[in-house]
Amino acid sequence: MELTARQMSKRWPNIRPWLRVNPTTEAIDDEFQQWFFTRGRAKLPSKEVAEGYDEWADFYEFRLAQRAEELAADDHKRGLVEEWTEEIAYSARRCAAEARGEDPGEWVPQQQRRPDLHQAREARIARLMADLETRS
Repeated sequence: MELTARQMSKRWPNIRPWLRVNPTTEAIDDEFQQWFFTRGRAKLPSKEVAEGYDEWADFYEFRLAQRAEELAADDHKRGLVEEWTEEIAYSARRCAAEARGEDPGEWVPQQQRRPDLHQAREARIARLMADLETRS
């Protein structure tokens, strides 16, 4: 699904200036680091910063969903991208809570939050190790 600038502005108004549609790939490229250094380090609590972090979490989850077809053919790459996306979305939502003046609670490791991702990673590693052993 290709998003126009107008659609991005409506879906992610606080982070829209840091999103670019790549004309070659039609993917949405992001400049999270630039957003973080210009907006994400504001004095807290800040409604705008909280909304920005929530939008980043939504954006990264949206981008993962958009890559489903691409990632379907590569179990290892899909797993890495799913883990990274879950971790960045979790982190962004915790930052959003802090920006609202809330206590995000204790950090919960990904393997506890998402045991399905952890089990899938362990299975991928086991397959890789078995493949290496058969080559030896």
